Amino acid sequence: MPQKSEKLDAATRLYDSAEIYGWISILLHWTTTIIVIALWFIGKSIMNGASEDADDARRLHVSIAASAWLLLFIRVIWRFRSGHPHVKGQSMLIHRIAKFTHYGMLIFLILMLFSGPLLAWSGGHAIGIFGVLSIPGPTGESEALRSVAWFVHSNASLLLFLLILLHIGGALKHLMFHTDDTIIRMIWPGKEDKSVAGQ
Repeated sequence: MPQKSEKLDAATRLYDSAEIYGWISILLHWTTTIIVIALWFIGKSIMNGASEDADDARRLHVSIAASAWLLLFIRVIWRFRSGHPHVKGQSMLIHRIAKFTHYGMLIFLILMLFSGPLLAWSGGHAIGIFGVLSIPGPTGESEALRSVAWFVHSNASLLLFLLILLHIGGALKHLMFHTDDTIIRMIWPGKEDKSVAGQ
């Protein structure tokens, strides 16, 4: 009977605790991962493709980013609001490194969320979403603002990608060389260690 209760608790756990990621965090994590990686590769193809291909890639990049903007913003706010659970078996040093890496990724993501629209608007373009919706800019065309937005957007994307690689490397290290619950906790909430939760 207790095992059934623990499984039910894991299946229905929405919110994070001191050592557990809830379903909201897990779903936001993987959805954001897919969106950000897709946007990064599409963004790189803008720089590397022919002019016509680059225009198509740019429209796709802008459409996906604009469609996912609110979700990505909520993901950033949710993590800062919820804190960073310390999963069972993880050392304090590794926990701190993971926490600051995650917060770094979120800061660079929020910079991209604001510099991206500014880049389009300051270049004199409305933000088009799959040819269905167009969002005009609140400011007029400005080369100075466009240069700043481009600098922030391009450098934030590079730093975000480097932190993502560090994050993936850390995850693989835990998967292969550690016995803690770091990986499984971002797939399934699991049960909480009552001795830790009660401290």
